[in-house]
Amino acid sequence: MPTSVRRPRPMDNRELVEGLCEASVPLREARRLHLESYGTLIPHVFMAEVLKHIGGCLGMGGQHLESNRPELERVMVVIERGMAEGDRETRNVIAISFARDSELELFFDQLQPMLGPRTRAELNGK
Repeated sequence: MPTSVRRPRPMDNRELVEGLCEASVPLREARRLHLESYGTLIPHVFMAEVLKHIGGCLGMGGQHLESNRPELERVMVVIERGMAEGDRETRNVIAISFARDSELELFFDQLQPMLGPRTRAELNGK
């Protein structure tokens, strides 16, 4: 009699945000302000805030960028994990409000090499 292998349940939006906040102190503060403003987590809006934070880090360039690189890499690992392990809604939030929106940003050329393969596949140009 075959035994079924139980897969862990997919990552949801709350877990995605928790992971992002563990990876980045500034994103913890962004979450606090987000919750203060909206009274609840609005995942698409929060991902726009994540993208804005990453843009700020990339836009500073030079040595400051190098000092932020470990944080940015941790954030990108969480985002890629969300694409790999996330439920449908979580993958949708990342695809639309992070990956696709990132293509419109001036810092996209700097960000693109940092994207994992699943996140990169969500870009409009695929």
